[in-house]
Amino acid sequence: MDSFNGFGLQEVDLNVVTDRHIYCGGSDVPTILGINKYKTQYQLAQEKLGIIKNEFTGNMYTTFGNKLEPQIREYINAVNQTNFIVNTYHDEDRGIRSNVDGIDIEEYILLEIKTHGKNPTLKIYEVQMQLYMAQTEAEIGWLAMYERPDDFDIEFDADRLVIKEIERDEVLINEILGAIETFWVRVEYLREKPDMSEEEFMTVGTDMDVSVMKLNKLAPEILKYKDYVKSLEEQEKSLKDELYEKMTENNIKKIETPLLVVTRVLPGTTNRFDSKQFKEDYPELSEKYTKQSERKGYVKLTERKD
Repeated sequence: MDSFNGFGLQEVDLNVVTDRHIYCGGSDVPTILGINKYKTQYQLAQEKLGIIKNEFTGNMYTTFGNKLEPQIREYINAVNQTNFIVNTYHDEDRGIRSNVDGIDIEEYILLEIKTHGKNPTLKIYEVQMQLYMAQTEAEIGWLAMYERPDDFDIEFDADRLVIKEIERDEVLINEILGAIETFWVRVEYLREKPDMSEEEFMTVGTDMDVSVMKLNKLAPEILKYKDYVKSLEEQEKSLKDELYEKMTENNIKKIETPLLVVTRVLPGTTNRFDSKQFKEDYPELSEKYTKQSERKGYVKLTERKD
């Protein structure tokens, strides 16, 4: 056991607690779905923003779990000839992080280890696993449930271990990812208005709010791209003016390069219909030949200058 360096051995695991304010993890999912009886989504959002502090740093139950987890994983690997290893998966765009107890990369199987009392809440475990399966791309999960002895004896006892197979559920995964997306929208509203009530907090996060947040996250890249394109267009115009002048001086009509064909277009005149003057001179005739057309609505984006 001394050679094992995966998370789950420390009383306070830095890989689990670091940057928790910018990620939703498996332990957050039950709260976000409203099935955690100990914490509300509003309280979780306040913790993410630092409005309130999460005072929980562990107890005798988590300490026991940390001691047994590597033993359980090693036993399962030995008995089933699997290769479960701990790993961490990040999705920066969605703000999701999965610290998994075990993943067999070759077999695409997820392992989730839980030490529990007499009446474990399976639904809590299963929704966590669905998030992990989404991030790891695992097709199936093994829920390893180890019943905790009354005396908290940390010597592994195989008779206390039961493994339940959990199938990947795409419908539930989509529900979880959608709920997390809505949660982060609500967090942003709470950031702007820290004194928001819980009732108000739970009313925000509509589909429109989600779209606005996505656009707001993309806005810096959009503006950066527009500025870049504008700069390129200005350079293009300057170079084209310079080329036209040089080609005219040397009476060159066309230049071919590996990428471009540069053609000098001679000046000339064009005929243009003066619709404004025609409308003034012949208003009735102009109206007769004026045709209405439908124009599709759209959203206009304008950079704020304040």
